[in-house]
Amino acid sequence: MNEFRELPTKAINDISLIQRPLARAEITFDDPASEVLTDFEKQMPLMLEQSTTVDEARELMRKSHEKLKLVIDSQESFRGVISLSDLLSHKVMSATEKTGLPRRDLSVAHVMTPRSALHAIDIADFTNARVGDVLATMKKYGDQHMLVVDMRQRCIRGIASADEIARRMRIPNDISERANSFSDIYTAVRG
Repeated sequence: MNEFRELPTKAINDISLIQRPLARAEITFDDPASEVLTDFEKQMPLMLEQSTTVDEARELMRKSHEKLKLVIDSQESFRGVISLSDLLSHKVMSATEKTGLPRRDLSVAHVMTPRSALHAIDIADFTNARVGDVLATMKKYGDQHMLVVDMRQRCIRGIASADEIARRMRIPNDISERANSFSDIYTAVRG
């Protein structure tokens, strides 16, 4: 067995500051797209199981201030995405009418956007892209989020968010709050 040594300790009576990460720098359209990637190699993805009820999902997302989660099945396979907007929209009402289930019995699977309806950019293309390229792609599809995939590994690699891009470009918060789609944010940034 290894021998361990005691490390020296320090008195902290005069220490009152707490280190925090540096604020992320402002970005421009010409910056590398990697600046706006939430990379799942470095950060755990936010996920919900598809059997979670819509009410549970809504509360979880509201409490944690999250706007989007990846949806997985019980084997942790990717099935789609769910946004807080989906949970607060007519999609829930439509699902109750379509399935005949009461709201309390609706699951995330009933209102999520399935993977077959999502758009994604391969990490190889994303790595060589600029922020403006990502914005143009989001605008084309009207997406608030853009998935980034690794086609070689056959996995979801990360995600880029319109809200994060708007924040990093220093667009006033009232613009992003008023925007109904990413097209609105894109238009506000471009002027």
